[in-house]
Amino acid sequence: MESTVNNESVHNLMVPETKPSVTNTYKPETDSTLIDEMNHEFRFGGVDRLYRTRVGQKSGSEELDPLALLRESTVVVVGLGGVGSWAAEALCRSGIGHLVLVDLDDICISNTNRQMHTSSSSVGKFKIDVLASRFRDISPLCHVTCIHDFVSSDNVHEILDQIQNVTQKIDDGRVRSITAVLDAIDGAKEKAALIAACTDAKIPVVTCGGAAGLLDPTKIVCDDLTRVADDKLLTACRTNLRKYHNFAPGLPFHQRTNTKTWKLPAIYSTETACDAVPVSSDSPRLQVCDSGLGTACFVTGAFGFTAAAQIVSGIAQNTLKPPRRS
Repeated sequence: MESTVNNESVHNLMVPETKPSVTNTYKPETDSTLIDEMNHEFRFGGVDRLYRTRVGQKSGSEELDPLALLRESTVVVVGLGGVGSWAAEALCRSGIGHLVLVDLDDICISNTNRQMHTSSSSVGKFKIDVLASRFRDISPLCHVTCIHDFVSSDNVHEILDQIQNVTQKIDDGRVRSITAVLDAIDGAKEKAALIAACTDAKIPVVTCGGAAGLLDPTKIVCDDLTRVADDKLLTACRTNLRKYHNFAPGLPFHQRTNTKTWKLPAIYSTETACDAVPVSSDSPRLQVCDSGLGTACFVTGAFGFTAAAQIVSGIAQNTLKPPRRS
């Protein structure tokens, strides 16, 4: 598969074969840093003014500096498909200082209708490499780390440990750790494993439900995962968390609003999904890239933007909280 790696501006990390494949950290170029430092406030000053106005510039006895909080943050996006690609774009355009992209998939032409990175020139390339190149152009001072791997129950702790190590080695004068994780994985078992690992590590998480088969972006909502209804992916994830990861059991449906929350924001839609239809192609590759459920970018994008909004607001207002099991 073709990669967009620029070897002159990529810091290669030596990782043992038994560890997750952290291949590149895209770093700001030293000859343009001074100019970009001056321009950073102009690029993202609108975000700064927005949150200073909303929170009255105060958090306790200390004045908030939203732009600095965002730049000092490390946000991990797991799954860079229809939802994750748009979410990552929004995070980059909000001034996040270090983005970690985790995915092993390449771009398929059938991704065009719903995934931000897909174009004729990007088909066949790794999703995260295309995004890393794009994000460096949008925000030159943003560090972008690419992890070419899929998260599973077997490797999730190793991946988080590796990200933590990479984050702490970024030499820009800031003390960094993982600020938040945005979960855009489309498998319930893997979602549950990631959420459980983040809970163990006390890392705030925002998780996303299924966007396929939906038409109306105005029906997207955010609520605690314990209160989600009518989303098959998140319901299965919640079941797995309770069954395999010791999360607290729930109450009957009519009492769900009384369940103690997990402090785990979940993005989902109240719309009933359309029925699946067969994919009319004899191509095995297309069957892998696409499913029987139709999708639209104005829905997948809205999911991603809503998830990114939760993280950006939490960082800028210093209100992010890690999930809990009970």
